[in-house]
Amino acid sequence: MNIPTLIALIIIILLLVPAILYIKKTGTCGSCPDRGACHGHCDTKAVKKTPGYKEKSEKIDEIIKKHGF
Repeated sequence: MNIPTLIALIIIILLLVPAILYIKKTGTCGSCPDRGACHGHCDTKAVKKTPGYKEKSEKIDEIIKKHGF
């Protein structure tokens, strides 16, 4: 192994270790809005039960139609 390869390997390991620890700590639903109640998968049913979901959803649909996405 030459020096650049060794440096690249060290950088990859330094990036992977915190990522693995984060996933182990928060599960696979780390950035999910339901992560407190999430058990390893993001459930959209819990999001739909939140107050104001229908209004927010309608506003988002309106914006999408307005901008032509």
